[in-house]
Amino acid sequence: MELRPYQSAILQAIWEWFSTHQEGNPIVGACVGSGKSVMIAAFGRRAMEYPETRILMLVKSKELCQQNAERLKQLWPQAPVGVYSASLKRKELGYPITYATIGSVANKAHLLGRIHIVMADECHDISGKDEGMYRKLISDLKRYNPDMRVIGWTGTPYRGDGVWLTDSEEPLFTHIAASVGIAELLEDGYLSPLVSASTVARIDSSGVKMRGGDFIVNELAERSDQSDLVQACAREIVELASDRKKWLVYCVTIKHAEHVAEALAELGVAVGVVSADTPQQERDRLISDFRLGKIRCLCNVAVLSVGFDVPEVDFLALLRSTRSPLLYVQIMGRGMRIASGKENCLVADFTDTVAIMGPVDAIRGRPRPKKKKDSEAPHKVCGECGNQQPAGVSVCGECGHEFPEANRIKHGTTVSSAPLLSSQVEPVINEYDITRVNYSIHRKSGSQESLRVDYYSGLVRVVSRYLCFGHTGYARNKALQWWTRNYIGPPSNAQLEDDPVQNIWLMAYNNPEMFRQPKKLIVNETGKYPEIVRDEY
Repeated sequence: MELRPYQSAILQAIWEWFSTHQEGNPIVGACVGSGKSVMIAAFGRRAMEYPETRILMLVKSKELCQQNAERLKQLWPQAPVGVYSASLKRKELGYPITYATIGSVANKAHLLGRIHIVMADECHDISGKDEGMYRKLISDLKRYNPDMRVIGWTGTPYRGDGVWLTDSEEPLFTHIAASVGIAELLEDGYLSPLVSASTVARIDSSGVKMRGGDFIVNELAERSDQSDLVQACAREIVELASDRKKWLVYCVTIKHAEHVAEALAELGVAVGVVSADTPQQERDRLISDFRLGKIRCLCNVAVLSVGFDVPEVDFLALLRSTRSPLLYVQIMGRGMRIASGKENCLVADFTDTVAIMGPVDAIRGRPRPKKKKDSEAPHKVCGECGNQQPAGVSVCGECGHEFPEANRIKHGTTVSSAPLLSSQVEPVINEYDITRVNYSIHRKSGSQESLRVDYYSGLVRVVSRYLCFGHTGYARNKALQWWTRNYIGPPSNAQLEDDPVQNIWLMAYNNPEMFRQPKKLIVNETGKYPEIVRDEY
């Protein structure tokens, strides 16, 4: 099985991260459709090149366990792997690699023994405090190997309330080592785009109280599960999705889902209801019938958001409002897998979810709110990549993202059409004639120096670049790309050694003609911070 280019890049980034981080547990952020199970299998195969390595792969459901184990065997037919899952009626121990459901091995550290690497799929399910099945097992396993490392895999490296997994009260994960997002896979054709359907019926969630970052279910159900409203939504669904093959409808409660299903059935739709309370055998039958086309629509509650892989889904209906970035991304992801004959997935939002949450490919985590009793935090979390950074830095050392200044003017637009993807947002692109470029050394307590390049149009500073030559990984690569493109002096790389920021600044200060100055900058000012789209020389 040949890896996709971004899959190979992610695997290389993980190994590079381990080579520069002797402690800590990384996360791999891999969105829907990226092939997490393939990358997990490929990482495990390479890790087994080291003698005596023992790996434990953890998932929460039998479906995910079976999918991941099968993918490993496809990639590596001779893989020395055993499966430990009561639901699959397999309890195979003694293999160098063990794929297991967490419920089956939570209290089995004494049977698993010395493990070197734990890989956890859907790691956003692991508690941010030192509690729960995952954390207990990991703690127990560390008694056998204190140097054991944990790698988390998820398409949503934040919790239901949007807080980065790296910024929990007692975080297990310390860094996001590599990631691939929805926008990148859409551009490369690995995901199916989402398109909005205009709806008339509207479920009003204003005034509904929230708890834990999302609406209180019972209160939301009172607003959503009203007979006239259910009937109106059902009629619109049938009209909007008349030419669509497989529909998923997200509801608030089981009763709500049953009422929606009844209304759809009365309109001639073959429909089923799936919830956490649906017996496993019945759920398997309904999903099988859905795959085979015997059922056109599934109304579901709190399921079919993770590990549900039916690429042919081409219609989503939201009858359940949410403010959870985790749930929002997971729901939208169910319609984004590619399938033969599928051009896109139509989304009918009968709530204000899309309008409030924004484009799904622009969703990021957020820092944990600090309590009043908390002292000044020794770190802050990058809003772009989710990695912890020293409190005083102005540029993220992992991804090169510039932290906002206190007096930064925020740019943005209000888009009433509620776009589902960033590409559907009308961008605010401005062109500036550059009259002057200024170079300086940017210093802040607790962080490495960076070279700051300020671009001016007349007396106005348009935008700044922070070039982190002294960092590693992505941030340094960006700096080197700038150097290659802009340095036109005598051929030499000596400036990049020892103290590159100081060396390059001195060159730019004393001999500015050695550096190209753009005539124009094309700047995207759609988001929070201006971003250079293109330099014109």
